[in-house]
Amino acid sequence: MRSTFGGLEVGLRGLRAHQLALEITGHNIANADTPGYSRQVANLTATRPYTIPAFNRPATAGQIGTGVEVAEILRMRDEFIDVQIRKESTNQGRWKMRQSNLEQLEVILNEPSDEGIAANLNKFWKNLQELSLRPEDMAIRSVIQQTGIVFTDMLRHTYSQLQTLQRDLDAQVQIIGGRINSLARQIAALNEEIGKVTAVGDNPNDLMDKRELLVQELASLTNITIQTDNLNRYTISISGSLLVSGNLSSALDFVRNPEREGLVDVVWADTGHRVDLRGGELKGLLEMRDEEVAFYMDALNEFASTLIEEFNQVHAAGYGLNGSHNLAFFSGTGAYDIGITEEILNDLNNIAASIDVGGGMGAPGNGDNAIRLARVISNDFLMNGGTTTLTDYYQSLIVRLGITAEEAKTMLENKNALIHHLENRQEAVAGVSLDEEMVNLIKFQNSYSAASRMITAVDEMLQILIANTGIVGR
Repeated sequence: MRSTFGGLEVGLRGLRAHQLALEITGHNIANADTPGYSRQVANLTATRPYTIPAFNRPATAGQIGTGVEVAEILRMRDEFIDVQIRKESTNQGRWKMRQSNLEQLEVILNEPSDEGIAANLNKFWKNLQELSLRPEDMAIRSVIQQTGIVFTDMLRHTYSQLQTLQRDLDAQVQIIGGRINSLARQIAALNEEIGKVTAVGDNPNDLMDKRELLVQELASLTNITIQTDNLNRYTISISGSLLVSGNLSSALDFVRNPEREGLVDVVWADTGHRVDLRGGELKGLLEMRDEEVAFYMDALNEFASTLIEEFNQVHAAGYGLNGSHNLAFFSGTGAYDIGITEEILNDLNNIAASIDVGGGMGAPGNGDNAIRLARVISNDFLMNGGTTTLTDYYQSLIVRLGITAEEAKTMLENKNALIHHLENRQEAVAGVSLDEEMVNLIKFQNSYSAASRMITAVDEMLQILIANTGIVGR
């Protein structure tokens, strides 16, 4: 037989369930603007019914409800969208680093412009043509000297800026790697807390939100794969190597490579093996440092070394106004140390504009060698595996950079748009709508009031029952 006080218990359960639902609604409202917060919902379910035996239904006794309870607090989030966001964040991070640093490369090379390497090379070429017409003109010789100084200074400065950018990228690699290590430790610590809460049958919703924020940041820094165990703990790997497992985390280390001018290699701290990076900001930085910037440094060196060798060869075969012979015009071996020789800096007469004619020294007014010097800039040479002129070779570098930078810009815009779309889809599921929460607030408040009114009604019934029945106390 059902207890006389069963109605009180039903009402009490209604109070408790809707009070908790009100608290969850308040928690949602309080965190409406919290980054990474996932809306929570009270999963209300009927409690186990009470079986009432009946003489007229001996085989299937009747049942009566015993109230309501919050079975669990649900975390409203689409995990499939999270996986997609992580994947695209990895791609976005790589293109973000490429795009920003390719822009920096464009600033360094400063092309096209009136003050860039190409413009100064063209000025130098035009001045040599002028010299071929007036080889005895000291003003023209002075202009060639100064143009050569400006041109070589520009080459050295550009190369120095590329070196600085490469070192800056190397420093950023270590900063990003350190951040990955920090995120791995934090995720491992949250794994431990999440496992403990899950083990006792509760949902660690807020802890999982915190972890997801960290994981999304981690995904933007490097490529990761994630597996979840039965206690909601993440196992995170980078290209098959464990970064986080339960409450334990591995670390990245940075070892300077003497064969690469002291630039760091990213390795696993415990094994020393190089980390196989396939995406994320760290991959983008390494690509820029080891491929793009290194390519332009090598290309500038090849450009400068070819110019030095070919120009000096022609210059050494000519004669200056004072009869000087077999002198070099450029010093150095590459873009990093190119300059003008002391002989040219100290005496303009040493600029070899004349050439040996018929076995004798060229006449002072002979500008034939200046023509040959000008042709060095426009002649074809074997460079970068092909035949091209110095001007065309340098121009091809600028075209390549423009294409690469435009590709990075386009890819980054595409990834940004895709992630924005995915985040909007996730927000539709996990985001807090204040209008919806206010409706829930009113709904749960009314349910709470109704449960209170039921308890009052049962109490009044019991008072009547107790006061008006029985003979005890009369």
